[in-house]
Amino acid sequence: MTRKWFGSLLLTFVATAALQGQSQESILKAIEQTSKWSPADQPASYDEKTIDNFDKKRAPVLTRYGFTGLTLQNWRGSNGNVRLILYEMFDTTAAYGLYTLDRDAGQAGFATVPFGTEGFRINNRMEFWQSKYVVRLEGSAAATDELARTVSENIFGRSRKPPVSTHLPPENLVPGSDRYVVDASGIARELNLDPKVLGFDDSVEVATASYRVAGNTMHLVLLMYPTQQLAKKYEDQLAGTTPDDSGLRKRVGALLAIVRGTRDSSTAKTILDGVNYETQVTWDQRRPDISIRDVILTIFTFIGAALLFTIVVGVSFGGLRVFVKARYPDRVFDRPEDMEIIQLKLGQGLIQKQLRD
Repeated sequence: MTRKWFGSLLLTFVATAALQGQSQESILKAIEQTSKWSPADQPASYDEKTIDNFDKKRAPVLTRYGFTGLTLQNWRGSNGNVRLILYEMFDTTAAYGLYTLDRDAGQAGFATVPFGTEGFRINNRMEFWQSKYVVRLEGSAAATDELARTVSENIFGRSRKPPVSTHLPPENLVPGSDRYVVDASGIARELNLDPKVLGFDDSVEVATASYRVAGNTMHLVLLMYPTQQLAKKYEDQLAGTTPDDSGLRKRVGALLAIVRGTRDSSTAKTILDGVNYETQVTWDQRRPDISIRDVILTIFTFIGAALLFTIVVGVSFGGLRVFVKARYPDRVFDRPEDMEIIQLKLGQGLIQKQLRD
């Protein structure tokens, strides 16, 4: 039983270390070792300092979304060659944000693919996100499908959307239209919103999506603020600038929802009714790392302090008693009138007593 428990614990530690330590190089190495794909050239790597050399126009966007590294390499397979671009982001929410930025469901030839957490194909380009990675593949459909499956199988870790994106109502949602916005430049013009009044300076998180109701397409903007007080503040500001749009807004706790693209409050209500928010408190403070050595030292320190206190109190009381008896004999302690002595009389002879009827 103990061996099984120890083995399970060791396996958990190894798996956790593997998830935390997975890098772009380890993924590419696993692809080469576990599949029939072989690299056609040497990989080219870029980080946040050299990303301008890869794509100077796209570099500022990647930096805003939390880019940490990129590897470019061509691969050779039975169905042809594929150009692989592996983006490593700061976390899973950053990867999801970059993926939604690249996705355009309205573009000709757009189609979803069953790889990674979510994926799409536009002509000969495929892209999907999984864990903290965004994978872009360029090549024929058969070749990219085969390599995408292999890459996805070698990426570990959970995939999480940003909290604000999980509150987008699924009903009437236009597939592939949801987007995670990290700064003011991500607010599309068709939303007709001033980014300056949305609260990006106060760490607001923004998600947008398109909805189709009764043949009309509208846009939903979700703003999640750190506190309910900030949400109320920006709601009041919007109410002051656009008082006639009260039927197009809804605030639930720290979440503020705005419908754009329609003036019909009843149609907007169809979307806003699906926006809900439940406050949850989580403890994210790191647990202090305390070793067994520190625990033992702490225990013995308290034991030593207790023993020292006991000795000091005992010596103090005993010393006080000796001092008082020497200075004031038979006055405070051991006064004759208070003393009762029990004598055993061991030197006295045996006295026999008989009981008579």
